[in-house]
Amino acid sequence: MAESDKIKFNSGEYTLSERCVSLRDDVVNIKTEAEATSMQEYFWRRYGRVKFGELHPENRSNILVHAAEVESIIENSSAYIDPRELIVGYNFGDGPYWGYSGNRERDDDLMRKNGFTQEQIDWMFDTTVKDCGYDYWPAPVFGKEIDDLAGEMTVMNSAHPWNLTNNHSVIGYQKIVEKGFSGMLDYVNEYAEKNGDSDFYEALRIVCRAGMKLGKKYAEKAREMGREDIATVCDRVPESGARNLREAIQALWFAHIVNTWEDGINANSVGHLDWILFPYYKHDIDEGLITKQDAFELICCLWLKLYRDYDVQQSCVGGRDENGKSLVNELSYMMLEATEKLDFVRCISVRLDKNTDREFVKKALQVVGRVQKGVPFFFNDDVMIPALESGGISHKDACEYTAIGCVETVIPGKSNPHAVNSRINVLKALEYLVRDESILKYGDFDSLFTAVKEKIDDFTVKTAEMIKLAKPSSDHNNPCPVKSLLTEGCVERGKDFNDSGAKYDYYHVMLMGVPNLADSLAAIKTLVYDKKLYTMEQLVFQLKNNWPDEAMRLDFVNKSPKYGNDIKIVDDIAGEIIEFSCCCMDRESERIGLRMHAQPFTYLWMIEHGAKCMASADGRRDGEILAYSLSPMQGRDREGLTALMNSISSLPTKHTPGTTSAIVEIDPKLFSEENIDCLTDILMTSAAKGISNVQFNTVSLETLLDAQAHPERHMNLAVRVSGFSQKFNLIGKPLQDHIIARTKHACI
Repeated sequence: MAESDKIKFNSGEYTLSERCVSLRDDVVNIKTEAEATSMQEYFWRRYGRVKFGELHPENRSNILVHAAEVESIIENSSAYIDPRELIVGYNFGDGPYWGYSGNRERDDDLMRKNGFTQEQIDWMFDTTVKDCGYDYWPAPVFGKEIDDLAGEMTVMNSAHPWNLTNNHSVIGYQKIVEKGFSGMLDYVNEYAEKNGDSDFYEALRIVCRAGMKLGKKYAEKAREMGREDIATVCDRVPESGARNLREAIQALWFAHIVNTWEDGINANSVGHLDWILFPYYKHDIDEGLITKQDAFELICCLWLKLYRDYDVQQSCVGGRDENGKSLVNELSYMMLEATEKLDFVRCISVRLDKNTDREFVKKALQVVGRVQKGVPFFFNDDVMIPALESGGISHKDACEYTAIGCVETVIPGKSNPHAVNSRINVLKALEYLVRDESILKYGDFDSLFTAVKEKIDDFTVKTAEMIKLAKPSSDHNNPCPVKSLLTEGCVERGKDFNDSGAKYDYYHVMLMGVPNLADSLAAIKTLVYDKKLYTMEQLVFQLKNNWPDEAMRLDFVNKSPKYGNDIKIVDDIAGEIIEFSCCCMDRESERIGLRMHAQPFTYLWMIEHGAKCMASADGRRDGEILAYSLSPMQGRDREGLTALMNSISSLPTKHTPGTTSAIVEIDPKLFSEENIDCLTDILMTSAAKGISNVQFNTVSLETLLDAQAHPERHMNLAVRVSGFSQKFNLIGKPLQDHIIARTKHACI
C-alpha cells in the first residue's frame, strides 16, 4: 500500500455518545424491554404453524410451513422501540423454543409479562390444539444402516451422525441492503417463471411479502412515539433499497433478525460489514450528510443490538479482493474502535496477510490488549484463500470468505457450510492399536505411523458414509426459506438451502486430538524406538492401567519433544497427520459426491472426547481433556511465544478450508505501548510463515486464579474459551481449569 493510500486514523476522534453509554449499561446488565419478548417468537411461530395446518390440512410442504412461521412472527410480534435508540428491532431469544419451559405456572407468568391475553395463554397450553408440526408429516429416517454405523462410530468416539447444523450462516445481507425485500420478490418471480412455479418459490414469496411489512410496523410505532427520524428510515427499509448509512444499517439489522427467526440466533453471523456499509458511509461523508462521529454512533448502536452474553454472531473486517487489493477502509478501523470503546465481547475477526498495512494490524492488537476479552481474532488470507480454493471454491469467491460462529469459514451469501458437522478424534487411531495390543507387532516407527494413518483413513470412510446416509433426512426436515432467498444458487436452481441449493455446499469435518497424537507418536519414537529406554510392552501396560508408574509417565511428558516448541520432529508429525487426513477427505468427497472440508477445531468437545479416551503416550491420563484444536496440550509449550507461533505456522493449513483454531495465552504486559510494535512484528511474520488462525487471551494467571476463587470480584472478566469469548464466571470449572493450565507467555 502506497503511503498516500494509507488510511489516517486517530482513535481520539471518536467518543461514546451519552445514548450509547446508557444503552450499553442496559444491554450488558440485561435491563432492556427486549427481554420481555422472550416468549413471542415461540408463541407466534406455533401460531403460524397451527393456522397453516388449519388452512391447508392436506399440504405436506415443510418449506411452506417454515415460511408461514416466519411470516407469523413478523406480522404478530410487538414492535418495541426504546426511546434512546437509532437502530430498532429485537431478535427475541436464542431459538424457536427459547423462553418456553413447559412449566405452566412459570410460563403463565412470563406470557403475562409479554402482554399475552389469558385467552392466548390458555390456547398455548391447550393440548387439543393440533400442532401442524414436523412430526405431522412422513419423513425420511436414518434407518438401521445409519443406526448401526452411528453405534460403531460412538464406540470409536470418532464422529457423530448429524450432517446439518442450523443457525450457522452468513447470508447475502447485501441483497436486502441494495434491493430490499420488494426487489427480491421481483427476483423470485423472475426465476419462478423461468423454472416453473413450486412450493419453494411460494415460500420465498411469503418471506418477501412479510419482510416488506416489518419496517412499516416499526414506522407506525415510531410515529406514535414522535420519532419521525425512525419512521422515515423504516418507511423505506427493508421494503426497498437503502439510500444512506443509517438506512443500510437498519435494513441489514432487520434482515438479520428475520434470519434468526428462521432457525435461531446462535452463530448466524453478519460477515463483512465494513465492505457492505462503506459505500453508504462514503456517500454520506462526501455529501456532508453526516460526520464521522455520527457514523461511529451508528456503528456502536449496531454493536449494541448484536451483543449477547454468549456472542458468536461474528463480523469481519479487513481482507483483500481477487486482485490482491486491500479492502481495509475507514469503517474497518471504526468497527475496531467501537469494539474497544464499548468494552464488551463483540465477536469480530480481522483478515490480514503479509502485505496488510502494519498500522491496521497494530490497531487490532491494541484492541485485543485494551479490551482483554479475546477479541478481535485473526485469519490469514495468504493461507485461507488457497485453502478454500483447494476445497472447490473459485479464487474470486474465496477472497470473499468470512467466518461464522467461532472460526468456521463460509462464503457469505453463496455457501452452506454444514458447520461443526462431524468429528474425527485422531488420537483414537493410536488407542485402537494399544487396546488390542496390535501395536506390539510394529518393529519400527514408520510401520507404526502407517498403521495409525490406516485407522484414521477408516474413521474418515465411516464419517463420509455417515454424511451421505444422513443427508436425505436433513434435506427433508430442515428447509430454510429465508436463507434460500439470500443465498446464491437457491433461487436460481429452485432448490432449498438445505437441499444442496447453495452455490457451494460442503461439510465441515472437525479433526481433534492432533497435538496429543503428534506428542504421543513423538514420545514413542524417541523413548521406545530410538533411545530404547522403554519397551512397547511396558508402554502398553502403563496406558491400559492409567500410568501406575509416575516416573515413567513423567519421562514421556518431559523427555520427548512436544508440539508447540518449534521442534521439527514433532511439528512434522502433526503436519503429516493433518495432511493425510485432508487427503483422505478429498478422496472420500469424490466417492460420496459431497465435499468435505477439513477443520482442525475442537470447540468444547476436547472435554467430552478426552473423557472417553484412555491414557495416551504423551503422558495424558485416562479421561483427561485433550488439547484445544491446534493449540499445544496445555502447559507443554515451554520455549516462548516465538517458538509457539513457529510451530503453529509450520502446519499444512493450506489444505484445511474449514480453517484451524489456536488460542495463544499472552501476559497483558506484552500489549503495552513499549511492546506492541514487537508483538505486531511477530504476528505479521507468522502470517508470512503460514499461520492460519490465531486468537489471543490476555488475562494473567493471577487474575484467573482469583476469579475462580472469588467470582464476585470479576463479574465482567471475559476470556477466549474455544473459538468464542465468554465471561469467566459463566463457564464450568473443567473449562476454567483448562484455561488456567494453558501456558501464559510473558516474554517474546
